[in-house]
Amino acid sequence: MGAEVELKLGIAAEDLPRLRRLGLLFRGGLVPAATKHLKTTYFDTPDRILAASRITLRVREDGDRRLHCIKLPVESLAGLATRREWEVESADTTPNFAAFVPGTVDSLLDLEKLTAAGIEPVFVTDFRRSVRLMPLGDDGVVEIAIDEGTIRAAGGAEAPISELEFELKSGSAAALFDLALAVTEQVPARIIVEAKGERGARLAAAEPPPAVKAPKLALGRGQSVSDAFARIVQDCVGQWLANVEAVLDGSDAEGVHQMRVALRRLRSAFRLFRRVLGPEPATMLSNEVKWLAGSLGPARDWDVFIGDVAGPVFEALGPDGRFERILELARSEQGLGYGVARAAIEEPRHTRLALTLGRFAAGRGWQAGGKGEILDGPVETFAAGMLDAHFKRVRQKGRHIMRLDAEALHGLRIEIKRLRYALEFFGSLFDGREVKHFHEGLAGLQDFLGNLNDLTVAHRLIGSLGRADAGRAYAEGVLAGFHGASLDRKRAKLREQWAAVLAQEPFWRE
Repeated sequence: MGAEVELKLGIAAEDLPRLRRLGLLFRGGLVPAATKHLKTTYFDTPDRILAASRITLRVREDGDRRLHCIKLPVESLAGLATRREWEVESADTTPNFAAFVPGTVDSLLDLEKLTAAGIEPVFVTDFRRSVRLMPLGDDGVVEIAIDEGTIRAAGGAEAPISELEFELKSGSAAALFDLALAVTEQVPARIIVEAKGERGARLAAAEPPPAVKAPKLALGRGQSVSDAFARIVQDCVGQWLANVEAVLDGSDAEGVHQMRVALRRLRSAFRLFRRVLGPEPATMLSNEVKWLAGSLGPARDWDVFIGDVAGPVFEALGPDGRFERILELARSEQGLGYGVARAAIEEPRHTRLALTLGRFAAGRGWQAGGKGEILDGPVETFAAGMLDAHFKRVRQKGRHIMRLDAEALHGLRIEIKRLRYALEFFGSLFDGREVKHFHEGLAGLQDFLGNLNDLTVAHRLIGSLGRADAGRAYAEGVLAGFHGASLDRKRAKLREQWAAVLAQEPFWRE
């Protein structure tokens, strides 16, 4: 079994000639550069079990050789993908599982179902690859490949391949990010986290890019604070990048939502660790993340307005020209919001930020200017202190909760959200049942405060739609009445919900 550690950049086809002329990619090669034609057929079961599990099964034609390969994703951190793979040579044109060493793929896959009759070709990648080995940093080696060609699905759909791939053979990931940053200073590029196999499977199924939720983060007791922070940053950047294609596609509002969640988690992490990080570049990076999150704000606000606040109410009340006019104007604003989001993603600033954060995490860019005695200490001690501090601020913000105005309730909502993110980051360090119970104790209050915020934003948005007239006033009144009544019912339970928060046991204290 081998493991790939790679970073891929999407390059526009018209920029490939400029890329091929970059001296920094073609100086000091360890072996002569080679160009070859690769044609690869990807297989799956008729019900696409492998694609659902993100398992790649392929046969690649490389000259006279046929290479049979199975790949399993392990993780994608800050755009740096790690995949386990098994590859063997066989003359067969369809996957030959007997060629793999016993105890490898047969221990992971049900080979009885993956017979010649149980699998079928789904798509083909056909491209030219220019590849060479280069020294990286002081003692590393990187394989650089430029791929140009096409993905062809069995049904006839096609998609271009135009990308630069770095595969880390040895050395540091930080040096790999440095090289990628140097390339993007001269050629426009965008980080790609989907493998060709994943892109092809989606193309064959005619499916849009999926929205991706944050995976469950696993930190270990005894792990250093520095290593834990690096893992959190990589995890947040990975979730952000995994949702880029969904945002660009724009057909699923969840893509914007999940990308924005990732960026909020990332900003929360910087805030959580700020007292032990050096002032720079952490502050600069956090501000850049704020810029990107702000670029997604208008699209997300209109998604919520149309999908959760206004749309369901107007639909329930039946056809009404005044409602349709509001929704028509709102959809126009929603489109403009998505335009802002796409423009931000397509800016060089976006790629530079993601790569810089990857470099920051891989190279521990905070270590020199941070508080070493804390950064080198165990994360569970740090986590307990942070959870204590956040829970204390929640209790302070919520004092006299029945007398708090909308602004104060908004402040309480923000503090609860920060506490929730801290619980998500550090939850694996504690008993899962206690973490779940604590989350449940916050749920009712979070729900009320979230609904209150949505209605506040909706009032602001509807007030921005065209000039005020009787139709807009009527629609605004309908929404205020419907959601106001719902909030009043929930507000009646506010004292009880706050009591549930105060009754929580701080499980992180030993």
